[in-house]
Amino acid sequence: MLTLKRRWRVLRHRVRSSVRAFRSGESRSDLAISRFGDFQVAFRSGTADERVLQDSFDHDIFFPGIPEYMPRSDHVILDVGAHIGTFTLLAARKVPQGKVYAVEASRETCDYLKTNIALNQVENVDVSHLALSGRAGEVTLHHDPTGNWGHSITQRLSGRNETVSAESLPNFLVRKHITRCHLAKFNCEGAEFPILLNTPAETLRHFDLLLVLYHCDLATDYRVDDLLTHLREASFDLTIRHRSRARGWLVAKSRRAAPLSLLPSPTGAWRAAG
Repeated sequence: MLTLKRRWRVLRHRVRSSVRAFRSGESRSDLAISRFGDFQVAFRSGTADERVLQDSFDHDIFFPGIPEYMPRSDHVILDVGAHIGTFTLLAARKVPQGKVYAVEASRETCDYLKTNIALNQVENVDVSHLALSGRAGEVTLHHDPTGNWGHSITQRLSGRNETVSAESLPNFLVRKHITRCHLAKFNCEGAEFPILLNTPAETLRHFDLLLVLYHCDLATDYRVDDLLTHLREASFDLTIRHRSRARGWLVAKSRRAAPLSLLPSPTGAWRAAG
């Protein structure tokens, strides 16, 4: 059992390590730390981070927006496109005996995510600096010219970018030993299409609920109807909310919601989970 003094030293080391990891010159903004409800949150002052915070914590738009999901303390949640970790922190609080897997492609933003996990001494979050995609390898993450929100691997947005390691969703599940996921949120600026369309129905069936923020304007090679067809074939009931011309929330609720019995291995063979 760690003493209070020891816990403080560990926390201080984690925060300093995260801050030192920020790449000089990528962000033109200042690091700020403020309290939001029960949470201390590091963010980039004067940037899109502040708009994200307006829709988080006491004003959270995600959990109230999916009444189909009822969290339990031991649930597993996947947050793809976790940004600075506002949804991740809320999710971790709702599943204290469970696990939250947070995936963020931007190096700098992922550093803020790690800092926020350390600031709040959250122990049930696994953070990956990674781009989920339809294939393994490396991808180019194109930076949004207006700030630090909206970076995309499916659409060139500006002359600024970074190279990020990529992995498919089935391989990620195998590598992390995830045998069942009760809720997965995808807010990844177009990458939701190659991620999900390249995930076999046999794997998708073992997610209980998917919240997919789709971006047709950032993934012009794909159609939302293709995604709907693929998810229906994987035994999901589908609802679209907040629909606009090119974007919306796709809520996919599994009709099976059974524990995962088989997962594809990274080499493509099938193996027993456990």
